Amino acid sequence: MITHYEKKIKTDNLIWLLLLIVLAFFGFYKNGLNYYFSKQLSLVEALKPLALSLSGLFSGILVDLIIYHKLEKNYLLGFLISIALPCKLSIFISSLVIFIILFILDKFKINISPLFITAILLIYLGQANFYNTIESKMPIFYQTVDVFLGRSVGGVGITSIILMLISLIVLCTRFYYKKEIPFITIGTYCILTLIYSLCKSDANLFLNLLNSSVIFVAIFYMPFNNYSPIKDNYQIIYAIIGGILIFVCTFFINNITGAFIGGLLANILFYLIEILSKNKKFIAS
Repeated sequence: MITHYEKKIKTDNLIWLLLLIVLAFFGFYKNGLNYYFSKQLSLVEALKPLALSLSGLFSGILVDLIIYHKLEKNYLLGFLISIALPCKLSIFISSLVIFIILFILDKFKINISPLFITAILLIYLGQANFYNTIESKMPIFYQTVDVFLGRSVGGVGITSIILMLISLIVLCTRFYYKKEIPFITIGTYCILTLIYSLCKSDANLFLNLLNSSVIFVAIFYMPFNNYSPIKDNYQIIYAIIGGILIFVCTFFINNITGAFIGGLLANILFYLIEILSKNKKFIAS
């Protein structure tokens, strides 16, 4: 018999899935259909962004069926990974790497988030080139409004800031979503970005603040229930550290992949603290 808790988890997972599908189809339009309608891409080329976004979903489903014989969390993890990948990455490579890492981490119960590890690995397999086929052939200049509406360069399905903010509002209505983490992470990043940009007289202040990778990581990766602290005070510390590390990695390593690297460092740090403190309730299992 399904418990009340299990019903809530299934409902929450369904909401996460629907939100990711919306992001994936926006990416499909932005990177594929838009150019197909203007006859700059063939239908097969236009379909690739959608296939790439969904590749992780199907890899995760396969891992769940092999290990649990039913859908658990890996299908969401896989979807969250593939939707953030560079448009030009091979669908086969994406599917294979996501499957292998999800399987190993789940099978051997390694509690480091596969989201960050796999995303960073796949991003660099794609040479961290986030331009789609058309963007890579011409110089493109974006205004702040373009970035907000999702017309900028980024992961295949994570360029629309407005859709991600709507997703945040929806997720905040769910009981098991750790809503403090994204707000504190984004807030910490924005404060540091504001201070740094003002000190450097950086004209790209608003573009730096509207970094879709940072917002995506803060909303979807950092608070993911299985790989983030349970207690409120630990969540605050985790989010502040995450915001600081994301800022450092974004400004001094790469403005797109830095968010994933900073998030991974925060996740590993708290995983090590959990081991050292031997507090099994520190991180959700």
